[in-house]
Amino acid sequence: MIPQNSVHVHKVIFLGLVAFCLLLFGTLLIQTTASAQMNDKKVAPKVGDHAPDCSLQDFKGNKFTLSKLTKKNGVLLWFTNLCEGCQSKIYEVQRLESRYEKKGIDVVAVSVLGEDRKTVEDVVRKNEVTFWFLYDPKSEATKRYSGKYIQGTCPLKNIFVIQRRGKITYAGHLPGADPPALEKELNNITGGIEK
Repeated sequence: MIPQNSVHVHKVIFLGLVAFCLLLFGTLLIQTTASAQMNDKKVAPKVGDHAPDCSLQDFKGNKFTLSKLTKKNGVLLWFTNLCEGCQSKIYEVQRLESRYEKKGIDVVAVSVLGEDRKTVEDVVRKNEVTFWFLYDPKSEATKRYSGKYIQGTCPLKNIFVIQRRGKITYAGHLPGADPPALEKELNNITGGIEK
């Protein structure tokens, strides 16, 4: 026969072990959840970072992969929702393309309008856009460059200059970016343009 005191001690030890296991399980669950939330929260790239690669199609169905372009001198990458402010800058972006394309700079715009093709196609046609204009229906590339993205809004950093091999050397917002600052960065990459 087991003494009554011994049974009580075993129950206390058993309950203590159960409580410890529950506490340990709860702590692991909280850490796993926090880790998953940190992984979900992406950080927008900044100057000096390597540009996240992306593969998208333009509005004619041609495939575009950023890392293939960064084998040239560089890329001017613009994420736009084509608001009035952005549309007013299309002429400046086309001017940059015409000035720097012979120096190996590609100008690429990415629509941040999700699955809305019509708005972009109308703007491209109306403004006779000649630079790459890419379709990002699931906002995958946009999220890589803006961290968290809310459809229909313009990311805080939406224009990037990316030099050969993919290093970001300029990050700003257009409209609002200073055209001379953009040209200065493009000149730094290309060695300038002939007058």
